[in-house]
Amino acid sequence: MALLNWRSSSHFDHSGDCPCTQCGRPTPMRSHTGEPVHKVCAEDWNDRNPNSPRHEHEGRDLGTARFHSDPPSKNRKDGAR
Repeated sequence: MALLNWRSSSHFDHSGDCPCTQCGRPTPMRSHTGEPVHKVCAEDWNDRNPNSPRHEHEGRDLGTARFHSDPPSKNRKDGAR
C-alpha cells in the first residue's frame, strides 16, 4: 500500500467537515480536486483500483488520477522530502 503525501495545507478545508465520499463519516480533508475524503480512505481506494489512470509529475508516479500525492518539494538537492 502506497501512502499519500498530503502535507499541503490545501488538503484541509477550514470551512467545516463534509461526508467522506468513501466511508460517509465527516472529514475536513480534501483531495486535489476538492473531493471530501479521509487520506486513509483515498489510500484504500487507490489499493482497490490499481489499474485506474495514473497521475505523474516529472516522470514520477504519484498515485491515481483521482487520489495522488503532492509533488515533491525542491527543498533538497535531489528534490525529495
